[in-house]
Amino acid sequence: MLFSDNFMTQSSRLNTYWVTCADGLENLLVEELQELIQNQSASITEKKAGRIIIQGTLETAYRICLWSRLASRVLLPIHDYELEKTHDARDVAEEIYEGASSFDWSLIFSPSSTFAIRLQTEREIKVNPQFATLRAKDGVVDSFMEAQGRRPSIDTKQPEITLFVLAGKFAHTFCLDLSGDSLHRRGYRRYMTDAPIKENLAAAILRLAGWNKACFDVFIDPMCGSGTFIIEALMIKTDRAPGIQRHFGFMGWHGHDNNLWQTLKSEAEQRHDTALQQPLPQFYAYDADWDAVKATRQNIIAAGFENLLPHIKIEERVLADWPDFQLQNRKAFIVTNPPYGERLGDKASNRALYQGLSFQLQKFLPNQQAAILASHVEQADVLPFENTQTLRLMNGNLPIYVRTGVVINKLDKPAFLANWQATPVEIEGAQDFANRLQKNISNLKKQALRDNVSCLRLYDADLPDFNLVVDLYDDNLHVQEYAPPKSIDPEKAKKRFNLALAAIRQVLGLPREKVFIKTRARQKGITQYEKQSEVSKRFIVQEGNIRVYVNLTDYLDTGLFLDHRPMRLRIAAEAKGKHFLNLYSYTSTASVHAAVGGAASTTSVDLSNTYLNWSKQNFALNGLTVDHADQQHQFFEADVFEWLKEGHETYDLIFIDPPTFSNSKKFHGTFDVQRDHASLIKRAMNRLSNGGTLYFSNNFQKFELDDELNVRFDVQEITEKTIGFDFKRNHKIHRAWRLRHA
Repeated sequence: MLFSDNFMTQSSRLNTYWVTCADGLENLLVEELQELIQNQSASITEKKAGRIIIQGTLETAYRICLWSRLASRVLLPIHDYELEKTHDARDVAEEIYEGASSFDWSLIFSPSSTFAIRLQTEREIKVNPQFATLRAKDGVVDSFMEAQGRRPSIDTKQPEITLFVLAGKFAHTFCLDLSGDSLHRRGYRRYMTDAPIKENLAAAILRLAGWNKACFDVFIDPMCGSGTFIIEALMIKTDRAPGIQRHFGFMGWHGHDNNLWQTLKSEAEQRHDTALQQPLPQFYAYDADWDAVKATRQNIIAAGFENLLPHIKIEERVLADWPDFQLQNRKAFIVTNPPYGERLGDKASNRALYQGLSFQLQKFLPNQQAAILASHVEQADVLPFENTQTLRLMNGNLPIYVRTGVVINKLDKPAFLANWQATPVEIEGAQDFANRLQKNISNLKKQALRDNVSCLRLYDADLPDFNLVVDLYDDNLHVQEYAPPKSIDPEKAKKRFNLALAAIRQVLGLPREKVFIKTRARQKGITQYEKQSEVSKRFIVQEGNIRVYVNLTDYLDTGLFLDHRPMRLRIAAEAKGKHFLNLYSYTSTASVHAAVGGAASTTSVDLSNTYLNWSKQNFALNGLTVDHADQQHQFFEADVFEWLKEGHETYDLIFIDPPTFSNSKKFHGTFDVQRDHASLIKRAMNRLSNGGTLYFSNNFQKFELDDELNVRFDVQEITEKTIGFDFKRNHKIHRAWRLRHA
């Protein structure tokens, strides 16, 4: 027996309390409890997995219920039922019944109250938990019937009294759950998003990263979900007791001291009012999902912080759309719970999201304190932190990792073009080529730096004897040799190409590992899209406001058609608020531009699942979620003709860049752009909204637009406006048109 009815009249009496927490929070909880119980007649006596045991008064227990941001429950052990039989042949459920029925529960609560039982078993105990819980309930009811002749009712959803039973090897302990519902439920979360983090875990992460100790001028959550981090940070900064709004399990208990409780609540309200007089940091809450933005605002209001909304900027923004926070000498604190794991999909997309976040942190928030959640340590490993800590926690049944540290900038290096200078190059047999390449770079450099273009064409068969293409991707070179005709001696062609490579390395000053070489023969069907190797040299490059992956080894093309840069930037500028359709989407770079540009929705259609997966990784890299539940950004593995025929949705902006020819196994028949483009465009125009715009382009040099289209639609050729400055030497790289309904 642990409990005496004398307790009900002795609020100053020392008692044992169990304070429980999520796995991994024990050390942080001990630190918090030491702060809460200082200057009181209380002490921590033992730390166990998921549980801290303390000695304290009723005021101690009330303060923990009211103020603990990390605890899950506060339990008062009432009754120990010690076991005589410790051998294997045990009926644990009946032992629990005997323990429950042997105590007079009318000392604890009234038969007019409702109650519920929560059962937990030690690892060695084998018992059906549902049946054991039922027998515990039976024991409590029988105890009441014997003592009072009346019995309380069961309410599993909102009981006035919650009893906790720990079934052990040598004893079964019966506790009164003073918290009632779990303490992580503060009462403010009215609107939910997918996989939200529990409130007490959010508070623990803020503590781990130092929010409660250091002074910060700016708080940023770039993927705010339902706003839990923002609200918990506000509660800490304004000294708001997390339990001030909620109901507790001790309120229906005979031992409850209401005068003491009201005194503690009044003290908490005064502390909060005093803290509100102090200056507050600027808070930023962003999310790519408009529903999350709405949920954050509504939950902030439900938490009682409506008057603080002027200090909080809540906006729909993706990773690639961060503003300049203009920190100067101000200190920022960054914390976020990215849509990891099942919310995002495959591991590659998960990694892409964290790589995108890493770039943004380095660009906008170097030298600032951050705490980021991940479902796998490998995700956290891409974060650019120093002075790191990693903590493994359980968010419900989901394991998570918290990485904290100071952001370091690994991107702070001069751009390759900015650092490049023309130097004398002498190379026998390829001097003309070296001179032309150097001249091209010198001519392109100024505009590339002005327009912030780091991926561009440096050379495109400018000289007939050197029939190759040289493309720059940041500080990597992609060199493609056009296969020489059969009339050219292969040995002579090979020697000339090797001379060109030597000249390229001298002119650009790049090591061999930065130069990637391919031979481009005339392609048929889909061979240009088939995998060429398994080396997988992937790099992240920037174009306009977005970042995308390029693969310089595995495919003939890299994943980014450089000649369409002006078209993609045009789409980015026109997409805001529009529904965008991308046909033959390839790696969907145009769709990413549209999404980051504020498109209401994007739809990408391609026959290749490989490229659609690549597309999703490009979306994730820019903080755009693409899970199956997401209706804003959709991807369809389908033949474009069939997809257009079967659907009925209309779009405000459509982009079509078809292959010249295709005979894919997935495609019934063949596609020839000259033969089939009129039929393709007419089907697409059926899906274009009134007032909408369709852009059509292709790279077939002999292409001619069908005259019927000029009669039927408002057609304007815009080829010259879509040729980038680095392609002006070759006007035949592609042709492009803008079509609208007449």
